[in-house]
Amino acid sequence: MSLQEKYQTILELANQNGTSYELTEGDGVLHINGTAPSEEAKQQLWDEYNRIDPDYRAGDLMLNVSVGGAAAGGGGHTYTVVSGDNLTKIGAKYGLTWQQVFEANKDIISDPDMIHPGQELKIPGA
Repeated sequence: MSLQEKYQTILELANQNGTSYELTEGDGVLHINGTAPSEEAKQQLWDEYNRIDPDYRAGDLMLNVSVGGAAAGGGGHTYTVVSGDNLTKIGAKYGLTWQQVFEANKDIISDPDMIHPGQELKIPGA
């Protein structure tokens, strides 16, 4: 089964709830980067991901969905943490150090070694 087949219900749900997204696949990981029209639409996608992989253990999906108004209005970018992430990995995606990501999220993260799937982090300067 391909990764797109495995996560087809998430893609169908995104199409139904008005989420725009791009897919990329590489190194055994499917990346879904999208913009949901509302927090509710975004939560529907996360709920479906949780149904497919309840403990987020497969490590074969990177679901990065922001809500349309927040990212577009503020000029900033957010990233939703998935299983297997750490601040170093997240920072590397955006050309940042883990310290820069941590500094931008001190209101959310008290310990840089303790982030959890589903947390929405601000990406500085993105």
